[in-house]
Amino acid sequence: MKQYRSILVATDFSELATFAVRQAALLAEHHGARLTLLHVVDAAGCKALQQWFSPSIDLELKEAQARSTLHGFAAEIAGRYGVPARFKVVVGEAFDEILRASEEAELLVFGQRGRTSTAHRVTGSTADRLLRLCRRAMLVVKQPVEGVYRDILVPVDLTASSRACLQSAAGLVRTANIHVFHAPGSHEDVAGSEPQIVRPAWECALTHADCVGADLIVVGKQGESVMAEFLLGSSTRRLLAMAKCDLLVMPRAALEHAPAKGVADPLASRARAESTPSL
Repeated sequence: MKQYRSILVATDFSELATFAVRQAALLAEHHGARLTLLHVVDAAGCKALQQWFSPSIDLELKEAQARSTLHGFAAEIAGRYGVPARFKVVVGEAFDEILRASEEAELLVFGQRGRTSTAHRVTGSTADRLLRLCRRAMLVVKQPVEGVYRDILVPVDLTASSRACLQSAAGLVRTANIHVFHAPGSHEDVAGSEPQIVRPAWECALTHADCVGADLIVVGKQGESVMAEFLLGSSTRRLLAMAKCDLLVMPRAALEHAPAKGVADPLASRARAESTPSL
């Protein structure tokens, strides 16, 4: 099973980012992992006060405020979860700094921003760019923390990458129920049959997540198959926009570190194979 040794959580101090900090702390406790809190001060966002203060004074004030807030988070985490948390404040562009810092961690955690009921809207430029370019496992937190994940849904396309996603899901929380889900992404016409409407795989997965009460969906970003369209580009943004639960996104580089074939694991006894016909 995958054991995370280092977790980075990025926070902008919003409500969802605070959920992300607490979920990261819970996972750090579960894995015995090193936890780092990161806040990025955007220098461009300090322009409003520059007519009253010099830019350097304004930045120093924001950095001091951020350190004070992170110190409070670290104290809360140590008291509630028994996890010592490091924290750092950097000045720069959020995407660049988070991406750079993620290279030193195995799991990146952040809260979703820009939630919308429209599946065709992106969830925020920083999150969108991270999901496309980050090489680390990424946990997108969308809900308050109620405990470790209990029911994890893993959509599969029956390829080798699906196995790696299953291993990652099973290793994230070793006590969780793993729901293995396959949604046909194409329809082969049968002679004499009436044409059928095929729902997109991402839509089927969301419906099934609601049915099983999933609090996490695990998806992988690799492969040239029907599932690849489900996992990449606009489909991932639809998942992020519409899903009620958290998402763990596994890029190719992260999947390559999953346990090799032939390694004994309890996955078979935990996984529940499920499928949904085309509707």
